[in-house]
Amino acid sequence: MRIVTGCLIVAAASFGLAPSSPELHNRYGPTDLERFTVRPGITATVQYGADHLACQIQIEPYQPLIHPGAPTGTLMSSVEVSEILGELAPPAMRGKEVDSRSFQSECALAIVNEYENVSTVRGMNTCAASITVRDSAAQLVFKRDTCPKVNNSFIIGDPKAK
Repeated sequence: MRIVTGCLIVAAASFGLAPSSPELHNRYGPTDLERFTVRPGITATVQYGADHLACQIQIEPYQPLIHPGAPTGTLMSSVEVSEILGELAPPAMRGKEVDSRSFQSECALAIVNEYENVSTVRGMNTCAASITVRDSAAQLVFKRDTCPKVNNSFIIGDPKAK
């Protein structure tokens, strides 16, 4: 009787477990969005195009998918963010720089660099407690036909109209 009861408990518990990655892929197909830990405490969330190549990448401090409360305000080392951007979109792959803009409001600084093949956006905190500038987030937007066109809110006007 104990064996039957034990088997029923194990069977019931196995139905309540969360689905695994392979189960979800088998059920729904390939993912169009993934998150990677690129450094301790830093993640890169990648959205793919129809060709399964990266279209947009968001680099930010690790945070749970469902936020338990107010954002923590964690910042990242600007040196590490520069390294990560260099790994994900090396300068040779970016193409020629065609535009560069920035916007600052009190402690918040946004820097947008437009290249032939990619745009980079970095959000920085210039008033952090340390002496160095720290990044709050960074984005890479790849300019390929299979990627959605992103209207960057930091760019005022047409950068080609200079």
